[in-house]
Amino acid sequence: MKHLMWSLAICLVSIPLLHAQRPTLGPSGPVSPSERGPVSMRTANPRLLLKMRKVYVQRIDHNLNEILTDDLAHVSWLKVVKKPSEADAIVRGTCFSLRRLKSLHAEVYITDSVSGASIWQDVVRVPYGPPELSKAADNAAARVLADLKQSIHLASRR
Repeated sequence: MKHLMWSLAICLVSIPLLHAQRPTLGPSGPVSPSERGPVSMRTANPRLLLKMRKVYVQRIDHNLNEILTDDLAHVSWLKVVKKPSEADAIVRGTCFSLRRLKSLHAEVYITDSVSGASIWQDVVRVPYGPPELSKAADNAAARVLADLKQSIHLASRR
C-alpha cells in the first residue's frame, strides 16, 4: 500500500512537468514566408565576389548566356570579356525546360578563373506558356542578375 501511494504521488507531481515540455521543431508562432519562396542564391566567397571586375560568360542553353552577357554589360562596375584568360571570374550554368511542369530551370555558377573556386551560385525556376520560352529565359536572366546584385550588396555590408 505504501508503494502504491508513493507511485500515485510521483504521478501527480510529474503530470504538470510532462505538459510543460513540448516539441520544438521550429520557431514558435506564425512564420511569414518570403515573397519569392526559399532563398535560391548562395555566396560561397564574398571577398572574391566583391573583387570581381571582369567576367567571361560560357555558353548556356536557351541563349541564357547571351541574355546574361547583355544584362551584365549594363552593370557599370563589371566588364564582360570575350576570352576566359582575361577574366577574373567565369559564369557557367545550365538551363533547361521542364515541359510537364511548364517551367524553365536555370542554374548559374560563378567561379574564380584562376583557382576554379566557387564564388556564387543561383537556381531559378520561371514558369512559361504563356509567356513563351524565350521570354521565360529573359525573366530567368533578370532574376539571376537581381539576385547577384542583392548578394553583392549583402557582401559589401559585411
